[in-house]
Amino acid sequence: TTASRVKARDAGRRIRAAADASDVLEVRGRLRTLARQVARSPGNVRSVTRIETVIGACLDEAASCESPRERWLLDEAATWAIAWLASARRAGVTAGSLLDRILAEGARADHVLADGDTAPARFLLVLTRLFREPEACRRYAEHVSTGLTKEIESLVTSEGAVMLPGSIALVGRVAHWTECRDVALATGGLPWDDDTERAWAAAVATAARLLGTRGRMLAGSGQLPAAASASLLEAIENAGRGKGAGSRFPKPLRRAARRLSRRPREEDGGRLPAADFHDATAGLTIIRSGWGGPGESVAGLRVLVDHREHTPWLEIAVADRLLVAGPWQFRVRVGGRDRTLQGPWTVAAWESDRTASFLEITAPLGDGMRFDRHVVVLPQAGIVLAADAIVARPPTDDGGAEHAAVHAGNGAARTDDIEYVGTIPLAAALDAEPAAETREIVLYDTTTRGMALPLGLNEWRTGAGGSFEAEGGLTLAQTGHGRLYAPVWFDCDASRVGGPLTWRQLTVADTRRILPAWQAVGYRVQAGDEQWLVYRTLDAARNRTVLGCNVSCDFLVGRIRPRGMVSRILEIV
Repeated sequence: TTASRVKARDAGRRIRAAADASDVLEVRGRLRTLARQVARSPGNVRSVTRIETVIGACLDEAASCESPRERWLLDEAATWAIAWLASARRAGVTAGSLLDRILAEGARADHVLADGDTAPARFLLVLTRLFREPEACRRYAEHVSTGLTKEIESLVTSEGAVMLPGSIALVGRVAHWTECRDVALATGGLPWDDDTERAWAAAVATAARLLGTRGRMLAGSGQLPAAASASLLEAIENAGRGKGAGSRFPKPLRRAARRLSRRPREEDGGRLPAADFHDATAGLTIIRSGWGGPGESVAGLRVLVDHREHTPWLEIAVADRLLVAGPWQFRVRVGGRDRTLQGPWTVAAWESDRTASFLEITAPLGDGMRFDRHVVVLPQAGIVLAADAIVARPPTDDGGAEHAAVHAGNGAARTDDIEYVGTIPLAAALDAEPAAETREIVLYDTTTRGMALPLGLNEWRTGAGGSFEAEGGLTLAQTGHGRLYAPVWFDCDASRVGGPLTWRQLTVADTRRILPAWQAVGYRVQAGDEQWLVYRTLDAARNRTVLGCNVSCDFLVGRIRPRGMVSRILEIV
C-alpha cells in the first residue's frame, strides 16, 4: 500500500507529541525511543529492523493496554512510523504484517467511533490520511469526520459553551478536537465543514478562559503538563495561516493566548478579550480576573458556575491552583419537612465589569418558597462570595398571591423554621484547617492559599446558630426563621491570612425600626487593613440604612474606607 509522503523529521515530531500526551511512564519511554529512531535513522537495514521491532512492540502493548487513550496513542505513533518507512521506500520484511495489524486496530477504532466515542478519532485521522488506498480507510475517513462533527454540534452552543461538567472535562474535550484538527491540517485539510469550524473556534475561546496563568489545565491535584493544553494556545495563535487553514482568531484573543503561554510580544500591549463568559441558556458562566497581565492583585482568579443540573458545579481557582471543584450541594428543611427544587435553575441576574462580577440563579422550592444562589467576584481584592438564600417567591409567581404579605417590607413573615446545610467541595490536593476558637477555615497545600469565613454565623465558635466545618468539603449548617441567607466569604489573597481578621452581622434599619434577619442582613468583614460591607435584602427592596449607608437595592457590596465611608463596588437593584 502506498503511503502519503512523510518526512522522517515530521514523523519523529508527531510520535514525540504522542509520547508527551501519554500518562503512562512506560508508554512515554517506548514512544520517545521510536521518535528518536525515526528522526535520526540513516535508512540502512539495521536501523529499519530496529524501528520495525519497536513498532511491533508498540502494537503488542496497544493490544493489551487497559487504557483506551494509551492504546490509540500507541497505534497513532506506530502509524506515523510505518508511513515514513513506506513513503521513504525503506520498509523491511515485516512492514506488510505491521500495516495489517494497524489496519486491524483501525477496524476496532471504527467500532468505538460508531458507538459515539471519538477518543480514537486522532488515530483514525492519521491512518486514513496517510494510507488512502485501502477501501476500509476510505470508509473510516468518512466516519471520523461525521463523528467529530456530530459531537461538536451536540456539545457546543452558538455562544461557545461546551456542555460538559467541570473545566477538566470541558478543556480536555476541546483540546482533543484541536489535536484532531491539527493532525488533519498536517495531512490534507480540515476534518469538518465550515459550520463545525466556527463552533470549534467558539469552544476554543471558551476553553482558553479556563486555563491557569501559565496556560495549563488545572486539576484537583495541581496543574497538568503543558502538552495537555499546548494545542489550544498554538491553535489560537496559528489558526488561519495558509490555504484552507480554517478560522483565524481575533487579535485580542491571540494576545491573551501569548500571555498565557508566556510568549508575549512588544506589540501585545493592545486590547485583550473580555475575560468573562456567560451563556444563560447553556447554564455556564466563567468569571476571570484577567489574562495574567500587570495590575492584577490576585493573579488568575477564576470562577466557573455550571447550573444545568439540579446540583450546580462550582470551581474557584487562583493562579495555577484549584481551591474549589465539584458539585455545590445543599439540603433544606422548612417547618421540619425536606424541600427539593421544583424546577430548573434560571438566571435571575448577571452583571460584570472590571471591578466586580455578579451571577444569581434561582429555582422554586414549592409552597411559595424560592431558592436563590449567587456568586460575587471582586477581582482586584481577590474575593469570592458564594451564598444561598431561601426566600418567598414574589406574588407574580404561581401560587404566590397568598404570600404577598411576606414581601410587604415590614409586614409579617412566615414563621417556619429553616434548616440549611450547604457543602462547597474543595479540590483534591487542598487541605483545610479550622481555627481553634473562631470559625474561619484556612486553605492550604504546599503553601497557604486563602481562607473561608461563614458570614452568617458568629465569629466565635461559642456562638449558636449553626456550624462551619471542613469535613468532605466546607460544610455550612445554618438555621433561621421565615427566610435565610447563608454566605461563605472566600479571601483568595494569601497575604491577608494570619493578619487581623473579624466579621460581624450589622444592624439594618427601616424607618428607624431595626429589622430582623428574615427581612434583611448586613455584614462587616475586616481582613488585614481592608474592610468590606455586604448587604442582602430577603424581602422587597426598600430604602434602608446599614452602617450609616442608605441602601434601596437587593444586594450591595462595598469597601469601607478608613473614615467609615462606604465606597460602593457593586449594587444589584
